[in-house]
Amino acid sequence: MAVRARVKVLWSVFLCLSSLLLVMNFSGAMWGKLDMGTLSLSSWQQQHVHQQNSSDAVLGRGDRLLTSELSVPQRNDTCMDPVTNFVFIKVHKTASASTAVVLLRFAYKHHMIMCYPRTSWGIAGFRLTFPSTEIYKSNCSRSKVFGDHFNFLVHHTVFNKTAMDAIMKPGTKYIGIMREPQSHIRSWFFYNRHHRIYKNQGHKNPLGEYLDNPEYFEDLASKRTRRTDIGVHDRNKQAFIMGFPPDLLNTQDTGIMDRAIWQLHQWYTFVIISEYYEESLVMLRRKMCWDLYDILHSTKKIHEQHTPKKYIPFTDKQLANHKRINALDYRMYDFFNRTLWKSVEEEERGKGFWEEVAYFKALVERVNTYCLTPKNERPMEVPSSKWNKPFSVTDGFCKGLSRTPKEWARRLFYQMARRDKIWKKSSLVVA
Repeated sequence: MAVRARVKVLWSVFLCLSSLLLVMNFSGAMWGKLDMGTLSLSSWQQQHVHQQNSSDAVLGRGDRLLTSELSVPQRNDTCMDPVTNFVFIKVHKTASASTAVVLLRFAYKHHMIMCYPRTSWGIAGFRLTFPSTEIYKSNCSRSKVFGDHFNFLVHHTVFNKTAMDAIMKPGTKYIGIMREPQSHIRSWFFYNRHHRIYKNQGHKNPLGEYLDNPEYFEDLASKRTRRTDIGVHDRNKQAFIMGFPPDLLNTQDTGIMDRAIWQLHQWYTFVIISEYYEESLVMLRRKMCWDLYDILHSTKKIHEQHTPKKYIPFTDKQLANHKRINALDYRMYDFFNRTLWKSVEEEERGKGFWEEVAYFKALVERVNTYCLTPKNERPMEVPSSKWNKPFSVTDGFCKGLSRTPKEWARRLFYQMARRDKIWKKSSLVVA
């Protein structure tokens, strides 16, 4: 009887192991063939998309709108080397200039090779190929020298992964940034002087008047300037720059929207949400294996506007029109906002995310207070912590925080030029 019992136990174990192997083989084959880009709307939307709009409520820690099924890449807790190959998609009026300063300072520290504009825009402005969706190595200054070495891009350009992969080092990461659409239009409208384009700058509420009847004002402006793209190309501006297919920007098909947004989600390593800037920077640091020192920033807004008219509340009609003509921006912002909070949930589980955010906010405040103090004779010493090595904050560091993106970009370009000369000298010696 004992022998028979042992045989039954062994046979049961064998059957269980066999079943497990079959399941593993089937799942491996299934996931290997699954293409998220072709996933139908009904299955994807039902499983992964929550229909609440972020503009109807302020989203934050308390609003976990992202369903648990939406997978977020797990962070490797053992960060060995910082990521030094990345592209930043600089979306207008989203705190992108402040972010560019952070990233340019990092690039300068690590002697990175930047795709710098060949035209005068590199000095007079901050464009690379914007608003074109195309980009080639020839668009980058000294491309014949640095063509195989570009590992950093920060100037205004439209996200085009295929084209960018062709000019950047293999394994380049992509970073985006978005801002809540209502807040974005308030800043973008006046910064871009749309009230002058639409000839209603004398109105007590130019933005509101435009949103009462956007097609009317766009039609008038196009007739005056003989341009047919007035206004229309400012619709869904964030989605366009972030890489949504230009020929689909006017689609009303939510299935097409969701599939394209999901594909972009797969391509971006991380998308910063302006309304949660400190949380986003901490998350970026973790994903890129950087030090806390690398994400310190100035709290002074680089392009701060003082336009009281932009703060006048929207009427129901104005808000409805804005949501109608910018439906894609709303949908994409909601998606990446929810994705941020899903990532935060992952980082909360024993990884001290909120502890780090609190420490980082306090440190940013201390550093900015020090930098605003005149005649600092002694450097500010920052001790080591769980998230940073010890470092000193000096007047030189403070000057770096206050530099504009253009100033940092020129410094990085000159650093690259010096390296170019060193390479040429070394090649002559070898020859």
